[in-house]
Amino acid sequence: MGQLQQRLKWDAPAGAILDADRRYVMLRADVLMGLFAGLPPAQRAQALDSLQASVRTHGGASARAYRAAGAADVAAFLRVMAESAADLGWGAWRFEPGDAAAPTLTVRNSPFAMAAATRDRPVCHAITGMLEAVSALVTGESRSFRETRCASMGAPCCEFQAKNE
Repeated sequence: MGQLQQRLKWDAPAGAILDADRRYVMLRADVLMGLFAGLPPAQRAQALDSLQASVRTHGGASARAYRAAGAADVAAFLRVMAESAADLGWGAWRFEPGDAAAPTLTVRNSPFAMAAATRDRPVCHAITGMLEAVSALVTGESRSFRETRCASMGAPCCEFQAKNE
């Protein structure tokens, strides 16, 4: 059991799942991804981009809390992020060694890709947003990332890399 899973407080009387003041919600991946599949393509792209931005902002607050809780060096922080992703059901994350300013991330079993009802484009925008937040915490600078391979399109795993600006 990962650190995040150990910290989660299931408050049944209040109907809440909490990690300190951060509230989580359990939602089936197919329900979430079905929302996007039900939109016309242009609106789907805009909604997925909005999800990415929201995770970058709000998920970034969680990442800051995880880092403050004791993951001071980069390697430890990336391990905590991978463990937290697994604890939340966001797949098995592996950060590739290399440039800490622009980490490459591979994800096996992404719930977003596995539940996507559309197969025409990458769909793991939530993971991309979290990677952007993590990268900013590591480097102190904002950086854009993109999903270069997606299991929703038949790839064996999802892969995320920094965009060349």
